[in-house]
Amino acid sequence: MTFQFEQFSAAVRAGGNITALDTQALRHWAWADGMLSQRDAQALFELNAHAGSKDPEWIAFFTEAVCDFVIDGSEPKGYVSEKDALWVIEEIDKDGRVESAGELELLVKLAEKAVDLPNVLKFYALDQIERIIISGEGPTRNGDALRNTVTAAEANLLRRLIFACGSHGPAIVSREEADMLFRIKDACLESNNAPEWEKLFVQGVANHLQGFSAYTPLTRERATQLESFMRSSSPSIGRFFKRMGDLDLSAGFAEIFRPAEAARDLDSEAEEAEAISLPEKGWLDHEIAKRAGVDRYEQALLDFVAS
Repeated sequence: MTFQFEQFSAAVRAGGNITALDTQALRHWAWADGMLSQRDAQALFELNAHAGSKDPEWIAFFTEAVCDFVIDGSEPKGYVSEKDALWVIEEIDKDGRVESAGELELLVKLAEKAVDLPNVLKFYALDQIERIIISGEGPTRNGDALRNTVTAAEANLLRRLIFACGSHGPAIVSREEADMLFRIKDACLESNNAPEWEKLFVQGVANHLQGFSAYTPLTRERATQLESFMRSSSPSIGRFFKRMGDLDLSAGFAEIFRPAEAARDLDSEAEEAEAISLPEKGWLDHEIAKRAGVDRYEQALLDFVAS
């Protein structure tokens, strides 16, 4: 029997369930033409919002399908455009906040899979998790609406998000992310937080102060320029390959791809990054001075960076 999406969608909007067989059928439907359209992706958001219950495999399918559309649906592939970022936020924010585990997983998965995310989507994702922690309400909670408490699930989502490639860079924590970790720490200081939270706070803030990465991803704009150049059929491309033919193989690449500046000393850069600068120390001192004394999370952080 052929899968009738419109009939299935109408049944789900009326409160129907999404079963394992439904999810399997939806996988075939989603990639029947090789790529989802925005209309198709929007239909998946509607199914996610209205289904009475969902098969566990639904979240994996939903996030995979929407990520494929947002990240690879336009050029340059691998990036999220400002337009698509705002569209994702609009779809999730129709009811004012993240309402489902699928939407929350989508935000994190986009950061993990994309080369880079627009700031508007980065900060929206961080804000949604922070709101759940502070309010005690959201898809990570199972009826235990404990305000100002970090659960293991939320610590894990935050870890994946702030260390994701598309967030600020692979394994690099930004100042905004470190600020957020301090805000959550202060709000949840007296709570019975999951053990994973202290480890994340210490490692996340220490990474911001001392972290180093030799990799800097191209911006979406620069990637677009390079792809446009490679597709170009202008004479400059022909002249490039003519030069390749005129040079001997050993010297040709050296001449054409000669670096414009001296090679980087990565060991020195890493050593310099590990040393806490005066501005970084000033920021850290300011954060710690907001409360009287040094709390156990801050002490664990100070011990870690001093080791």
